[in-house]
Parts: sequence; C-alpha cells; structure tokens
Amino acid sequence: MKKAIELSLNFLVTVIIAVAILVLGVKFINDIAGEATELESLTTDQLDKKITELNCESTDRVCISISKKTIPKGEFDVFGIKIINILENQEFNINVKAAKLIKNNEEITDPINLNKIKLKYRNNLFIGKNEEESIGVGVEVQKDTASGTYIFDVKVQPYDELYKIYVEVP
Repeated sequence: MKKAIELSLNFLVTVIIAVAILVLGVKFINDIAGEATELESLTTDQLDKKITELNCESTDRVCISISKKTIPKGEFDVFGIKIINILENQEFNINVKAAKLIKNNEEITDPINLNKIKLKYRNNLFIGKNEEESIGVGVEVQKDTASGTYIFDVKVQPYDELYKIYVEVP
C-alpha cells in the first residue's frame, strides 16, 4: 500500500510539471504571435516613415531612402520618399513614370514591357513651410513581367531635380 501511494504521488508530481511546461509553452507561442500581429497592424505609411527617417538624415529636399530593390514576379514592395519643403506652404506634385528597361545590357523603351509594373502613390501633397512629409511608392510586379532592371523617373514639383528608382526583376 505504501508503494502504491508513493507511485501515485510521483505520477501526480509528473503530471503537474507537464501541465506547467505546457502552459509556459502556450504562453511563449502566444507572445510570439502577439508581436507578429503588432507588425501587421502598422500601416505602410508608418513603415515608410520609419525607414525614411533611418536612411535620410541629410538636408536633401527630396530623399529616396532605398533607390534599388529586387522584387520577384507577382510580388509587391514599397519605396519611401521624404520631401522637405524649404519654400512657402504649397502643394507638391509627385510624378513617377517608367523610363526604360535594361535587359541583357540592352536598353528597351517598349511601353508594353514598361507597363507590366504597376505603381501606386499619392500624386499631390500639401506641405507647410519648413515641414517634411514621407510618402510611399507602391510597386507591383505582374507575373508576366520580363526579367531585367526597370528604371523609373521620379520628379517632385516645384523642385526640378530628377531622381531614379530601380526595380530588379529576377
């Protein structure tokens, strides 16, 4: 009888330890899932602003944080652009257009190929004097896009400088 009670107590202790480990494991998984949800809840504007601030610490009037990205066919990515207004309060016009495709060291300006990459961005933006704004340029590479390096011209009016972004499609 004494051995049976001892065996029962050993079994009970083992079960309690197993339940404790199970509860800690579930809590650990829940914490990891919670952090992933926090990242999902950030908007692309918030992500763009954080990225732009990290890479654009200069006094450039227009800064593209990362000007070259590799985007596989059927995928989507975002370029961050920071604009600093050194003029009076005014409307800024942003224009991004496909310029050319470099494929096998050959320049191609065929509009059919260039239109396979879809762009989404804010065209107009009001910025007060000595203020700055960050915008995102969404780039979607369609599945039937030809491989190569796509070059896009970025113009921010009233500033007359021409900027470039490069999309490498493997």
